Amino acid sequence: MDRMRRNKVEHERQTHQVLQNTPLDLIETGKSLKVQAERPHLVSLGSGRLSTAITLLPLLEGRTTLGSDRTDIPLQGPGIAAQHCYIENQAGNITLYPCGNQCSVDGLPVTKPYRLTQGCMLCFGQSAFFRFNHPEEAQRMKSMLPAGSLRVNTVKPLPSGKNTNKQTNKTHKFNIKFRSSTVLSCSCSSEITVL
Repeated sequence: MDRMRRNKVEHERQTHQVLQNTPLDLIETGKSLKVQAERPHLVSLGSGRLSTAITLLPLLEGRTTLGSDRTDIPLQGPGIAAQHCYIENQAGNITLYPCGNQCSVDGLPVTKPYRLTQGCMLCFGQSAFFRFNHPEEAQRMKSMLPAGSLRVNTVKPLPSGKNTNKQTNKTHKFNIKFRSSTVLSCSCSSEITVL
């Protein structure tokens, strides 16, 4: 009983640490919701057809293990090993180490350590798909684009002069549920703050 209580306290401490290290913004832009995180992370592209959650997996400083048995990020599916691979974050440089298991980046097999870049698509085993996001790197890349190449959303009024397609940004308060010490699953509440 005492061991269970210590495990629960440790799990809550790890959960609190992940929450502090992974600030999230949830912004409504028109008919869509935008989830933004400040730190490098993976976005799960589904854990089966019945999954309806958006899952962000923070890649904190140091090593993050992935696999089917006692890892920081649990993976399931065909071709997944118990200790499938790990991702190392060293001062914002993110490297995938495949550990001899089936890993691919942007559809190409990876057998050696591979530095991940903003937006690359990852597949572990045969069916565990993720997108890698590195917000700081994305910002640097955007700043290098010519000024005219960034598309700006504009709302054009209807011929009658009525604009039924208002672009409003709303910030939602949301609950963060933790399924493991490093997996975030966000769900919106009904409270909305209009900016």
